[in-house]
Amino acid sequence: MTANFEHYKIFYYVAKYKNLTRAANALVTSQPSVTYCMQNLENILGCKLFIRSRKGVTLTAEGEMLYSYVAPACQQLIQGEEKLRELLGEQHEYINVGATQMAMLSYLVASLKQFQEQYIQVKINIFNYNTPQTLNELKAGKIDLAIITTPFDHEQSLKVVKVKDFNSVLVGGPMYKEYEGRVVYLEEVGKLPLITMSENTTTFQFFQEFYRSCGLTMRPSIEVASMDLILPIILKNLGIGFVPEEFARPLVEKGEIVEIKLYEHIPQRDICIVSDSKRPLSAAAKKLQCMLESRE
Repeated sequence: MTANFEHYKIFYYVAKYKNLTRAANALVTSQPSVTYCMQNLENILGCKLFIRSRKGVTLTAEGEMLYSYVAPACQQLIQGEEKLRELLGEQHEYINVGATQMAMLSYLVASLKQFQEQYIQVKINIFNYNTPQTLNELKAGKIDLAIITTPFDHEQSLKVVKVKDFNSVLVGGPMYKEYEGRVVYLEEVGKLPLITMSENTTTFQFFQEFYRSCGLTMRPSIEVASMDLILPIILKNLGIGFVPEEFARPLVEKGEIVEIKLYEHIPQRDICIVSDSKRPLSAAAKKLQCMLESRE
C-alpha cells in the first residue's frame, strides 16, 4: 500500500494548523477521519510524523522534513484550483464564521436558512471552537464573525453585540431522583460526580468561578470536549452537570433526567456577535452580521 494525494493533503492541513480539529474543519470532515488517515500515513511511511498533546500536535523531525516538500506542492495545487475557478467565472463570495457549540446550536443555525434563501451565491464556512479559540481566530483575521458565549475579555477594537441570554441548570440522571422537587445547597451535591466541559473552555471557567463565589472548589470527575457530550453521559447516570436550560428542559419534562434546584443563583450568560472593527467586512459578511444582530 502506498500513500496517495489525499493522505498528503490531510497531512498538510494538520501540520499547518497544528490541531486535528481545526484541520478537520478546514477539510469539512470529522476529527476521527483525520486521525485515522494520519495513522495510516504513519504506518505506510514507517515513522512518526506528529507528537500529540492536549494542546494539539507538533511535527517530529521526520514530519518537518516531509512538510517542507508537501507544503509547496499543496499550496501550488490550491492556488491552481483558485485560478481555474476565476478563469471559468466561478468566483463565489465566502464568509468564515467561528462559533461555540452553544452559540451555534442555540442561535446561529436558526438564522442561516433565511440568509441562504436571500444570498444563495454566498458560501458560509462554519468553524466550531471554544470562546478563547474563536476570539483568537477573529483577531488573526481567519474568520469574519465570532458567535460566542460570555464571559470573555476583549480588546476595544472588537465590536460586541449581545443577542440572546440563557440560563443554566444543574441536572442528573434518574438515579438522582432523590433531589427532585426540593431546593438544595451546592455544597450538598458538591461531592457527587461532576461532568464539565474541559478546563480550557469559558464554560469551565464560568462554573469554576461560580463554585468559588459559593466558597467551594469545583472538582470534576469527567471533562468533555463539547457540550453535546454532557447530556448523554448524565443520561447514563455517570454524574451531574450544568447544561443550558433550553437543552435540558425537554428531557426534564419527559422524566429522563432530574433537575437539581440550587439555593444559590446561577448567573445568566449571553450569546454575542463579535467582529473586529480594524478589519472591514465584505458586503455579504456585513449582511450576515446585520441579520444576526437584529434577529429577535
